[in-house]
Amino acid sequence: MSDKIAYRGSLFYFKDSATIANLPINKDKQSEHDCQYVYIEDGILIVESGKIIEAGNYADLKNKIVDIKLVDYKGKLITPGFIDTHQHASQSAIVAAYGDKLLEWLDNYVFPAESAYSDDASADKDLNFFLDQLVRNGTTTAVSYGPLFYNASDIFFEKLKERNMRFITGNILMDENAPDSLRLSTQENYDNCEKLISKWHNTNRLSFCISPRFALACSEKMLELCGTLKKDHPDCYIQTHLDENVNEVIEVQKLFPWSKNYLDVYDHYGLVTDRTVFGHCIHTTDAELARFKSSGAIMSWCPLSNNFLGSGLFDFGRALKYTDRITLGTDWGAGNRLSMFAVMDDAYKVSMLNNVKLPSMVGWYMATFGAAKALKLESKIGNFAPGKEADFIVIDADASPYLKYRREKVSDIFEFLFILMTLGSEENIEATYIYGKPAYINQRNK
Repeated sequence: MSDKIAYRGSLFYFKDSATIANLPINKDKQSEHDCQYVYIEDGILIVESGKIIEAGNYADLKNKIVDIKLVDYKGKLITPGFIDTHQHASQSAIVAAYGDKLLEWLDNYVFPAESAYSDDASADKDLNFFLDQLVRNGTTTAVSYGPLFYNASDIFFEKLKERNMRFITGNILMDENAPDSLRLSTQENYDNCEKLISKWHNTNRLSFCISPRFALACSEKMLELCGTLKKDHPDCYIQTHLDENVNEVIEVQKLFPWSKNYLDVYDHYGLVTDRTVFGHCIHTTDAELARFKSSGAIMSWCPLSNNFLGSGLFDFGRALKYTDRITLGTDWGAGNRLSMFAVMDDAYKVSMLNNVKLPSMVGWYMATFGAAKALKLESKIGNFAPGKEADFIVIDADASPYLKYRREKVSDIFEFLFILMTLGSEENIEATYIYGKPAYINQRNK
């Protein structure tokens, strides 16, 4: 029996050919030949066995759906799920911790909270909560730091497998400058990675991510072993932090006096690749930016946490002169929202403070198809091209009174996306679908 289902609503997604450079910034500055997105006011999305079969106008496709189930989201927006490229799965218990900068915040809040993951029951409870909130916010894929402990990371992978999520994660690595409760030997950190890679990498929709916390938490031997892991498993991803905090940059220079800059520490051990995601990148030098350009490494801009910890303002305009592999992350933990609406909102405001305008199309691109492309997943997720995996969300702009009122004054998709990214919240997520199956249905009116 076929499990083909049709979903009716407004459709929005980017074409495979879209890039930051060729996106139109408003309705007056585009022509039909350079339109890099698809917006259908009354559309149909047809899904079967977890894959996109077809997307198009209801008027053109209505005869094709006579004998299949129709889910009616008319008046709502159906769009690919959000992709969050920087978050900490094990930090839900310390979100909105008051009053510290990065290094003090780690000592006072993060390390004690992450130590609780040595207990499997606590890990199970926290990780379930985290994933429930993630899909409630419309995020279907993420690059995420898993727990330090092997059992807790194994539990996390198991939960992701059960939910059939396309996810990139790995156990966080640290063997220096950590409390005893989080101090594993260099070899134990490495061995845990090898076991998790063997068990989980490329299983279902999961990818393993080599995850040194940051240079200050890793010995040179640990960084060397991270490089060895990458050589032995070249299709694994890498994630770490870079140039987040001024004091952090100074301490890295003291700890690695031979380095030319912060990025050079990672580069020395073969960790700067086109599958490496660097969180923050606020205080980058020109030399570091040039290395982003030559390596194809990925930036994850995390305005929520940068603002919350007072770390600084990411200069999007400057970074864009060197690379377009710029994505967005909540940095859940220091970031106090799991909503990519909130991330886009703060990204816009930070850009304005830097005298750069962030068009709505660019913000949405970085949160969806642009992230898929940066992560080399564009053949699998990120838009509604036939054959791609059916990870999508339904957005109800009318779920919040002011957004509903504001929407009545909107005349085009550019402005509509802008009010969603600046006024939207989890309240506006009507449904989240993972591989064609409902992972979250808003019970507001049920």
